[in-house]
Parts: sequence; structure tokens; C-alpha cells
Amino acid sequence: MRRWVLWLLVLLALVWPAVGIAQAQSGAVVVARVEGAIDPSTSRYVTATIQAAESYGAQALVLQLDTPGGLDSSMREIVQAMRRTPLVVIVYVGPAGARAASAGVFISYAADVLAMAPATNIGAAHPVAMGGGDITGAEAEKVTADAEAYVRSLAEATGRNADWAAKAVRQSVSATAQEALDLHVSDFIASDLPDLLRQLHGRTVHKNGLTITLNTQGAPVQELAMSWPERVVHVLVNPSVTYMLLAVAVWALIAEFSAPGVSIPGVIGLVCLILFAVSASIIPINWAGAVLILASIVFFVADIKAPTHGVLTAGGIVTFVLGSVLLYRPIGVLPPSALPQPQIWRVPPWLIAVVGGSTALIFIAALRLGIKAQKLAPAMGQATLMGATGRITSIREGMATAQVRSELWSARPAAGEAPLEEGDMVRVVEVEGLTLIVRQEKG
Repeated sequence: MRRWVLWLLVLLALVWPAVGIAQAQSGAVVVARVEGAIDPSTSRYVTATIQAAESYGAQALVLQLDTPGGLDSSMREIVQAMRRTPLVVIVYVGPAGARAASAGVFISYAADVLAMAPATNIGAAHPVAMGGGDITGAEAEKVTADAEAYVRSLAEATGRNADWAAKAVRQSVSATAQEALDLHVSDFIASDLPDLLRQLHGRTVHKNGLTITLNTQGAPVQELAMSWPERVVHVLVNPSVTYMLLAVAVWALIAEFSAPGVSIPGVIGLVCLILFAVSASIIPINWAGAVLILASIVFFVADIKAPTHGVLTAGGIVTFVLGSVLLYRPIGVLPPSALPQPQIWRVPPWLIAVVGGSTALIFIAALRLGIKAQKLAPAMGQATLMGATGRITSIREGMATAQVRSELWSARPAAGEAPLEEGDMVRVVEVEGLTLIVRQEKG
């Protein structure tokens, strides 16, 4: 059943874009908005949109871009789809305040036409490692040279300023919209989408041996948004969201182990772990950090089962915080799988502090509850009836019925006691199976 649901979600993610554009008219301009980090859901969205636009005879595709960067593999998939399609692909860095940083530079350079909105910027494409840190040694030069060669090849294919692109890779330079226009990085500045289409009208583009003249004046515009499965994955591919999923899973499992039999926390913990696994399969994380965070549960459970006056709980708190710090920080020099701005694949320190402090409080509170529960007197069973008082409710055929603790029991008097009568107040002195042995309460 679970596998069937998973395949259904994958199918929806793949076919939804095509469904959304099914009614697009021939010669339409298709608009797709690429926002946030470049990840597998973004590349799937863009490639599916390009395929759908081709199928229904659109004349051009506008990618409205606002990104701080993202995964190298996803960026290359987008670039390859842009260069292979016979459609004219326009990248529009907008709206005002948007940026095309890091991987966004490569996508912009792959465009047949590049336009920018006022108050936008492009640049800072120097390769960094998975955790956002600098790559050092021979590996740094190798990776940087590869990125430079790649962006130069795109510049040659689209006739853009290759030298500035190389500086963006090697020196992390950036340019405003006006500077990009002056440097022959972009083609023009457009205030909004209608202005973009107005300036595109009549423009001639040479692509794949063809000369294409755009006719965007009055052309129908079909905006295609991400499908909801793609949006879910796109939201999950966020370091802070991934970290919170793992933290909530730990909290829920702690609640489950603290009060066994309560299924809701266990279900929540399992769901969060599954969503974390989905996100972690896409985001470059340090699995050592994830293992440390999950290991904190073991310390906590061990402290409940065999109390150590909080020693193991303290160890669990330290393990959780250490795992949080290492979650997106690789140990040693690892090959870069991303070209992001440094902050993309990091959890903000304030979030680690808040979650770490909350976890410590939850650990301590749950430990106290667990130890207190172990010391409580039994709340069920025959032992709880000893000494309890009740009232004789009826006498039938010589057998008395007593109401004790809101339950009806068969009752008989203890040795030497007078026969019981209806209405007598009694105290339980012994239990024999399902029969209470009672003494009459005086007064």
C-alpha cells in the first residue's frame, strides 16, 4: 500500500506540469518561476515544463529566476535541458530584489536571452564544499577550473562576457542589473513581465542552427507553477526543515518511550523520520551528525530503564547538540556536490541553540516523569482494593454485592463478623478471586 502511494506521488509530480499546460495555445509564452535553492525538484519542474511547452507548440519559455544557488547536478540538468530544446529560453532575474547567485549564474549564462529587473544582482559563483566551507588544496583548483571552463563554454554558446563569468567563478564577483547590462552579461533590463514581453517582441535569436524571431506582442501567456508533490519536496530540501524534522522525531520518540502505549507520539516520530530520510537523500548531509542525534535517544531510554542520576541524560544532550553542529559540516575534505552560497546548506546557529535547549528541557522533564511513574503504587489489580471502603448495594439468595471504587463485587463478611445487610458500609480486608472479604465500618 505504501509503495503504491509513493509511486502515485512520483507519477503526479511527473505528469502535473504537462496537465497544467495542456490548454496552452500554439505560439504562447510559457512562464515558470524558479525560486529558492536549485535542487532535484527544481530541475524536474524545469525539464518537465520545457518538454510540455515543446509538445504544445509554445514559442518561448521564460524562467523567472531568484536563487542563492544549489546542487551542481541539478543545475547541470537544467542547463542541458535549456540548451537542447529548440524553444527560445529567456531567463528573467526578477522581481526586484531577486538574485541569480552561484548556480544561478550558470543557468543565466545558458539562456538564449537574459534580462534582469531593477534592483537585482548576478554573480558569486565560486565553488564551495557541501557544508558551505571553502575547498582547499589541489582539489580547490581542480573544481574551480572545471566550473570556469563550464561557464566559459556557456558564454561562448550564447555570446556573453566570458571573462566576467570567469571572475564570478574565481573571485566571486557580482554585478547589479545595470552593471550586468554594461558588461554585456545581460541583454536588457525589464521592470516586470509585461515589459519583458514588450522588449522581446521582434527580437531575433540564433539557436541550434536556426534563426528565430520572437512575436510576443499580444501572445498568450501561460504561467505554470510547481505541482504540489514538487512543492512538498522543494520545501523538504531545506537544511532548517530537515533539521527540525529530525529534532521532532527525537522528541516524539522520547515521549513514546516515556509513556509506552501512547501511539500518537510514535506515529509522529515515524512520519518525521520518513520525511527526514526523503530530504536527506537529496540534501548533502553528514550522516555522522544524524547518527549522533538519533543515538541521543538510546542514552535517554537507558537512563529511564536503569537510572544513573542523570549521567546518561547529560550524555544524550551533549550527543544531540554535537550531532546538530556536525549535521551539515563534513569531516575532512569531501568532493563538492553543490555550488551554493555558504549559507544554503547550513542550519542557523540560533536554531541549533533553541532546539538544543528545548531538547535538554524535554530530556530532563521526560526523565523525571519516567522515574516518577516507576515509583507510583499500582493503579490496577487486587492490591489496589486492600483497605478500600464501599457499600453493600444488595443481598440476594444470601450473596451480598458491594460497590467498591465504582465497581460491583461479590462480598462476604470476614470470620467472626455479623451477616451483611443492604446499606452497610464496609472495608476490604482480603480478596479471594472475584470475592471481597469485608468488615463492617462502624459509624
